[in-house]
Amino acid sequence: MVSAIILAYNRCFEVLFTIDKLKEYRQTLPFEFEIIVIDNGSVDDTTPQIKKNHPDIKLITKEKNNGIAGWNEGFKVAKNKYFLVLDDDSHIQSGLTEAINYMELNNDIGIIALNIEDGLLREHSILANSKWKDKQEIEGFIGCGAIIKREVYEKIGGFAEWIYVYTHEFEYSLRCLYAGYEIRFFQNAVVCHRTNAANRTNRRIRLFATRNEMALVYKFFPKRRWRYILRVWANNMKLMKAEGFASGYNIILGGMEFLKMRKNLKYTPVSMEVQKYFTDRCEATRPIFAKVLKEIFH
Repeated sequence: MVSAIILAYNRCFEVLFTIDKLKEYRQTLPFEFEIIVIDNGSVDDTTPQIKKNHPDIKLITKEKNNGIAGWNEGFKVAKNKYFLVLDDDSHIQSGLTEAINYMELNNDIGIIALNIEDGLLREHSILANSKWKDKQEIEGFIGCGAIIKREVYEKIGGFAEWIYVYTHEFEYSLRCLYAGYEIRFFQNAVVCHRTNAANRTNRRIRLFATRNEMALVYKFFPKRRWRYILRVWANNMKLMKAEGFASGYNIILGGMEFLKMRKNLKYTPVSMEVQKYFTDRCEATRPIFAKVLKEIFH
């Protein structure tokens, strides 16, 4: 019924801990639960340690790290109806059976966003919304804990290689919504994201997140693209107030990187209905002075 697909990179201890937790949790489940790990070009001993300690799981070892697209290798070999997407430092704690039962009863749902606890929910993108309500229709998901229906993958493909890292969830969500599926939040299915600091720096997060958020607007929005691109950049710049001038500098660099990469992006617009649905819900695409205007007119 469920294939857990974990992307690992240079965090051997974390992925071994995650596998242990999943094996323990598997004993409580009433359905088949396979575990797949993709070692995405690690230079530590991730692969030999998994082979030694967990020879029974599916392990895919890649020579080169291709970012979030590494998950696609797991999608290709997964045999079950639902994909549980996890980071090497995240594991499911509760509610998986209930979430799967909910998806089984609602065929229009393509993705379930799980309830991420103990992690930095907004660590990589101001698109993420921490105010989602249980079973609410939403515009995205958090990549360290989500369920994707195999049918969605078969229809729209895997994660986008051009993204490399950060905001891939919202790129994938736009394609999912355009394909006619719903995305919902399931509060009672809890994932613990231990949020290991390795491979995560503010510079990397802000640069890639800004670049990719601007790029996905450029690639997918059928109308007023540059207006929304400016909103994305300006709303990211607001983070400088809390994080300091270094974040502002990295966000500027992200904008410059977007300008470089846009020439190589294939334009694949979604419908205006999907664009409106997305922009109405995302912080990054809201009017720059939305809070000020709200205070004036309310």
